[in-house]
Amino acid sequence: MNDPYLILGVSSGAEDDAIESAYLAAIRRSPPERDPVRFEALRGAYEKIRTHRDRLAHALFDQTPPSAADVLGRAAPLGEPRRPEQRTLAALLRGES
Repeated sequence: MNDPYLILGVSSGAEDDAIESAYLAAIRRSPPERDPVRFEALRGAYEKIRTHRDRLAHALFDQTPPSAADVLGRAAPLGEPRRPEQRTLAALLRGES
């Protein structure tokens, strides 16, 4: 999964303290001793978007295409199940937010 917001489970408009608290909660659930791969993904995601400046740089310069997990995560987020609209799914496949 490439999208650091989906990895940490925060919205793209989240502030620094919300991102930090989501990161700390996630690493409590997945410590490096129990799940090293998930821990590294969480750490990498946090480092990409930890400050406002980092989030701005990520939004402006990140050119990685969305993975299938990113598309599914945006189209059908966890929580109440719902069917995505066709235009939403098409926009996500083009790499638009």
